[in-house]
Amino acid sequence: MQTLELLVSLKIPDVTALTAASAIRRRLGYDEVLKELRRSDYYSLDLNATDPLAANGLAQELAEKTNLFVNPNKHSYEVRSPQDRGGGPTPQEGLWRVEVLVTDAEGAEADDIQQALTQRLGYSEQVTSVRRGILWTLLLTADSAEEAREIAEQITVTTARDQGVLVNPHFQAWEII
Repeated sequence: MQTLELLVSLKIPDVTALTAASAIRRRLGYDEVLKELRRSDYYSLDLNATDPLAANGLAQELAEKTNLFVNPNKHSYEVRSPQDRGGGPTPQEGLWRVEVLVTDAEGAEADDIQQALTQRLGYSEQVTSVRRGILWTLLLTADSAEEAREIAEQITVTTARDQGVLVNPHFQAWEII
């Protein structure tokens, strides 16, 4: 069993991420802290593969040959293992990359993708589970990784009208990965 992550992003500017970044900077007061905000569709795939290379090939096949994850006209994608996540320090001093995964509590869309892969497309032996969410990548100015994580949490979780933007805790789950 191999677990891989498939990240799908728009090729054009993402107006949802741009609008969220604007709200975070202007309405929440993080103008000097938030340097960049990106959004990706996130899929965690549990694959029956003998080795990481075979799993990577299967994940790329799923991305390119099914219409469930990527539209090549408007999306780009990246396949990575959970160990290759891009959080942490950046080459620039004082900048930290924090990744926040947001999922719906019920996960019905992931169930639909799993069903399509196993029943309609014949991947029942290769794909054992699918998890779906939105991955927000924040590039933040902070003195330490701990401070960057705290800032990311403040920006992410909506607790009041002027606190948090990316997660509604009443129906969404989130984790810093």
